[in-house]
Amino acid sequence: MDSYADFTDELSGDGMIIIDGRDVAMVPYSLTLAPHAGPLVAEGSIIGPEPLLRQVKQASGVKLALQDGPVVSIRCEGGHSGTRRIKATEG
Repeated sequence: MDSYADFTDELSGDGMIIIDGRDVAMVPYSLTLAPHAGPLVAEGSIIGPEPLLRQVKQASGVKLALQDGPVVSIRCEGGHSGTRRIKATEG
């Protein structure tokens, strides 16, 4: 992923949530690329059923395989029913 892109660069699609190396579920995502190189690649959100989103928030080492793109590590930053804000880092 090109982390040098303008902050207005947006990515969206359906991505695979991966927990502990296992494909768990497809979820819609929407990400805004970070404006500089570094550990933070993008910020945005994922949408899904509450049980899945709770599992994503509680697990460590969660990854999101972007549609037609790379796999990024994600961390939940909060949200509300059916949506979670995330931060994505490389790998």
